[in-house]
Amino acid sequence: QKFMQLKHIAVSLPENLPIFELLVLEKEELPQVCVGVSGLQTPVKTCEQVHFDIIHLNDTPRAQTGSQSLKVMQVTQLDRDTVLITLENTVKIVNLNGNPSIGRTSKLTFDFSIETLVCLQDSVLAFWKHGLKGRSLNSEEVTQEITDESRIFKVLGTSRDIILQSTLTDNPSALSNLYILTGHESSY
Repeated sequence: QKFMQLKHIAVSLPENLPIFELLVLEKEELPQVCVGVSGLQTPVKTCEQVHFDIIHLNDTPRAQTGSQSLKVMQVTQLDRDTVLITLENTVKIVNLNGNPSIGRTSKLTFDFSIETLVCLQDSVLAFWKHGLKGRSLNSEEVTQEITDESRIFKVLGTSRDIILQSTLTDNPSALSNLYILTGHESSY
């Protein structure tokens, strides 16, 4: 037996909405909507806790923080208590409370600006202008790397397979190549 529950909720959204990601909590009937991430000022400087700017769909008023918003590229819920936050060249791995991950590395740093992050079972693929780099979530080790400065790469889709567009760097108006990347294991 299949069914769909519809619920109409009037919410006030920020004018600029760079992030819109559903975060699922085990004990909640409805997911939460993450519309931003900010850094928390903590007494211990080594703690890199973050705060999710959440819209609660259960009619709970939205909490505002006075903390500094981070320039987040992407937010992805990896499993029931792990969220990946993609910043310019860093991926923070935190729990749903915003605390750094325990049992995994809590931060992956790349030597390029991340354009798209694809989450796999135990690693991530970070795509950038001239290629990609895969890193293990457990050991930070590089699992794969492709760099081609003569081409500009752009991820077009990641819903099932990864669709990648490739164009010549010195002639961006030239015809592009499309690639379907297979052989990776998606976590979904």
